[in-house]
Amino acid sequence: MQTSVNYITTWFYKESKEEASFYPQLGQKGNSSLVHSIYMQIQVPFFVTFKYYNPEAKFIFFTNLTKEDLPDYLTRLFCKLDVEVITLPYTCKPPKDWYPAWQNQFYLYDILKYMDTRMQENDTLLISDADCLCHTSLDTLFEAVRKNGSALYEFITDRKYSINGITLPQMEEVYRACYGKEVKGSMTYYGGEFVALRKDVISKINIAFPELWAFNLEYGKQHPFKLNEEAHLLSLLAEHLQIRNTTANRYVKRMWTTPHFNNVQPGDENYPVWHLPYEKKRGLYYLYKLIEKDGGEITDETDFWKKAGRYTGIPHISLHKRVKDRLTTLWMKLK
Repeated sequence: MQTSVNYITTWFYKESKEEASFYPQLGQKGNSSLVHSIYMQIQVPFFVTFKYYNPEAKFIFFTNLTKEDLPDYLTRLFCKLDVEVITLPYTCKPPKDWYPAWQNQFYLYDILKYMDTRMQENDTLLISDADCLCHTSLDTLFEAVRKNGSALYEFITDRKYSINGITLPQMEEVYRACYGKEVKGSMTYYGGEFVALRKDVISKINIAFPELWAFNLEYGKQHPFKLNEEAHLLSLLAEHLQIRNTTANRYVKRMWTTPHFNNVQPGDENYPVWHLPYEKKRGLYYLYKLIEKDGGEITDETDFWKKAGRYTGIPHISLHKRVKDRLTTLWMKLK
């Protein structure tokens, strides 16, 4: 009897000058050398921490780059951790000038198409953003996905908030126009940074995606709002396929640590996964340097997490971190 596989994956799509969109957290367009270097560096703490706590999982890094394009430190790490590199073209790309930011995000659906051809019946897949750290084993997450089909991260329920150019009531309008039926209850926004699916649910998403995507492309030509990014589509597909849940909320939290907005509370350090979008060129960079110094591994678990909390501001941001972050970002601008 074949053993079921738990896949843990992340990805990076390098944008060309012609297709480059804006990355607000980095203050640069997607074709910049800074964006490229930062996204390469954050793969290190991602894969090291996820592998440390999930050694039996199968790890994949998806990218439009070839293995030869990867920096040497990443090639060495992937060899050490047995991370498979899959070079995958971007076929679900939106039209030029679709939306100013994050135009690489629909790459998620190319990953789902690929994994549908590879996975067996009871296999599970986690697609996570690379600006995450894994703090504990995810065995219970995969068990829940194997049992229930999916684990989604419900992030926004505020019906007045504009989520990358569209509100939840407007998303409901798109849903009604596409499917000719009402949303059961109220629409919620599922973050695309942490999506866990069973193989059969991936197949259902892949069947449903083309219809919604084609509809959305036409809808956007005639209306002042549309589904601008991958999580907008995921939220509508979750409603359409009746796979809505908040299971992933027990495992991950999007933790904002900016000087202007901080949603981190005492106890958040106990989440199995920390999602740290503001820390890409700060705390995660410091962890990349630490892991490189320690030979690509966690040498002392207790010490590592003590430093990880200090570097990323989880659960508290120290004055030392504020000063160091400021100096680091200034240095990166001068590079």
